Amino acid sequence: MTINDAMAALVAELEAEEVLQPLAQRFVLGSIWADLARLAGEDLPAVAVAVVGDTLDTICEPLPLRGSYRDHAMQFPELAGRDPRAVAEWLPAD
Repeated sequence: MTINDAMAALVAELEAEEVLQPLAQRFVLGSIWADLARLAGEDLPAVAVAVVGDTLDTICEPLPLRGSYRDHAMQFPELAGRDPRAVAEWLPAD
């Protein structure tokens, strides 16, 4: 599977889940990594597992366009209890 094949499959899944304009959304990079690994049938590396957990059966969800660490932690429970400074590197810049 090429990168373009994996990205096209991910976009198709997001559209099927009714994510509007998936190519214009902002996502946690770890979530995209997890979904691309799932689509390619590959194991998820430890660095991505640390962000998204060890499950590969979910489609990544877009982040709110603006928000605090608390907003992101509420949307992504796996971030709860982590040091916000450590999590900040995984969140998109506002």
